[in-house]
Amino acid sequence: MNFEIKETGQRLTDREIAAYEAGAKVRLPPQYRSFLKRINGFISLVMIGPNNGLDADLSEFFPLFSDSKRSPTKTVECVNDLIWFGVDSGGGRFGLAHSGQNFGKIFWFDLPHSNIVEPTSADCVFVAETFNAFIEGLVEIN
Repeated sequence: MNFEIKETGQRLTDREIAAYEAGAKVRLPPQYRSFLKRINGFISLVMIGPNNGLDADLSEFFPLFSDSKRSPTKTVECVNDLIWFGVDSGGGRFGLAHSGQNFGKIFWFDLPHSNIVEPTSADCVFVAETFNAFIEGLVEIN
């Protein structure tokens, strides 16, 4: 990542990630698991967003879970086949599919402007084929 961030969560171990998966009854894609061991949540200190024409920024990347010392206001949330891992400045959500034919793909949903309370990946805008492609495609927005 070529932009400045402030980490909000503690880096996770394989054991902590496996415990989360067991408790949430989800399987996290390997690329996301690897990222959580390096960075478990962040706030960007500059405006960033995907470099694919989507008119959305990534203002916060939620930690999978947090320790009580740092206690950020929000952690990831699982809804249907998605893990909401980030939010844009307008309240739209970035999600990672954790099951089905879209496993590992990244989506965006305009949550504040929709009547759908618990969307699936089919209700969302496709953003990236993989988690790594999403992260590598983030750029500073001027």
